[in-house]
Amino acid sequence: MNKKIIIAVVVIGGAGVFNAYAKNQPITRVVLGSYILLLVLSILDMFGGGLSKLAGAIAMVAVTYVLLTEIPWKTLISIAQGKQA
Repeated sequence: MNKKIIIAVVVIGGAGVFNAYAKNQPITRVVLGSYILLLVLSILDMFGGGLSKLAGAIAMVAVTYVLLTEIPWKTLISIAQGKQA
């Protein structure tokens, strides 16, 4: 299996679980969505060739989107600088 797909699912699922936990919402939908993403991208990867490259590209686009929109960057930067959030 393509390592990009596994990393993408872990990052997206982790960000979703973190946000659901922070907002006191159930994480069932997030975990289910991560499994569905893994299933779809794995099926594309299974065919090999161009579809495998497409699956890796979709995974990287999805991770980039999640990192840019869902991660509270200001909070993480203030924690890294030693300031209280």
